[in-house]
Amino acid sequence: MASKLVPCKACNQEIAKGVKKCPNCGKDQRNWFMRHKFLSFIGIIIIIAVISSLGGGGGDDKAAPASGKASETKSDEKIYKVNDTVTVDDKAEVVVTKVEEKDNVGNEYVNKDVSDGGVFVAVQLTVKNVSDKPLSMFSTPSFKLVDEKGTEYDADIDASSNYSIETDIDNSKIASDLNPGIKVTDVQVYEISKDAYAKGKWYLSISGDEKVEIK
Repeated sequence: MASKLVPCKACNQEIAKGVKKCPNCGKDQRNWFMRHKFLSFIGIIIIIAVISSLGGGGGDDKAAPASGKASETKSDEKIYKVNDTVTVDDKAEVVVTKVEEKDNVGNEYVNKDVSDGGVFVAVQLTVKNVSDKPLSMFSTPSFKLVDEKGTEYDADIDASSNYSIETDIDNSKIASDLNPGIKVTDVQVYEISKDAYAKGKWYLSISGDEKVEIK
């Protein structure tokens, strides 16, 4: 059976239906979507995301009471102490073992002084994988220092590295997984305003879900 002929979109010469390019003028016969499959795919993803967002937005009024319930639950959250065992997502056990204030971290060769008006809050802790699967660097607990107002502070990477050298106890995993049953020691150092740290209570937030009162 002979192939069905259709006119070329550019030169109108009859060509076989389904060919990608006209053999006469070279015009691409495919539609825009077929010529730009990747862009079409991205566009579909964006459309789905927009539709999902619009669909979820309709329940804002009904969701309002739930936020009040969450606040009530948060006010009753358990606050742990230093040396308490904190279980995170049934995957890891975290124990804060020591907290100290320092003006300098490191040894005689590698060290760092705190900035003017600041103090280093150095935290030593252990992390144990209590699940039956390896924990990657993206699934192990994360840590932030938090004040009474809920302001979060990230660890100072340089100071943490120097404190690790000073204490020689950090054997935490960086690029490799933490296998089931394995416990490692980690250190975190935060540079905080000395005046601010002298006021109120301070906590170590673990993955945003649990708090250990460190001061």
